[in-house]
Amino acid sequence: MKIKIPAVGLCLLLLALILSSCQIRQSIRPFPVKTLDLISEKELTAENQPTIPDAISQAPCAYMWASQPLPQISQEFENLLNQADFKDIQVFAEAYGENCVTEEGEIVRFAVMQTDIHMVVPVQSLNHPTEMGDIAGRLLGVILEVPLSALPGLQPGYIGIQFSSNEGEVLNLWFKRERAEQLLQAGINGEKLLDELQKK
Repeated sequence: MKIKIPAVGLCLLLLALILSSCQIRQSIRPFPVKTLDLISEKELTAENQPTIPDAISQAPCAYMWASQPLPQISQEFENLLNQADFKDIQVFAEAYGENCVTEEGEIVRFAVMQTDIHMVVPVQSLNHPTEMGDIAGRLLGVILEVPLSALPGLQPGYIGIQFSSNEGEVLNLWFKRERAEQLLQAGINGEKLLDELQKK
């Protein structure tokens, strides 16, 4: 025996199926993950990357350069410098990498590439390159005591040293960690070291 379903009834049945399908899809939407500001320094290490749901980790996103401050690591560097009798130097570390941003503007993950170290060094004048080079060498000797494996990211980062004089003059140095290691291993110091660190 064949059952005939009126065309209107068939349309209503199809509409009900579509609506129920939408409800099911909404119920399995991936839950939001932590944004960049909520990612801790421990989670930024290669061994402790935050777990991202598959639905989100595979979602298309745009990568944008970003940085994440590392206050705990900054404090550790400050302690090391204090132990080496550097009392008035400001130091801060930051993780540098890429944010994965969805079409809706949500940051779903932060991929760490490296850790950069910044230092601000007060000096009386910028007219004493030998003294400034010696200071830079001593600072690098302390900073490089921390192995790369102890910092977030898999590749060597940059080190910045800003010399700030009493007259308001500033000299900024920005170089790769690898370059600093090569210069110190070669025994370069004083004015020569300062010159080499300024080269791009």
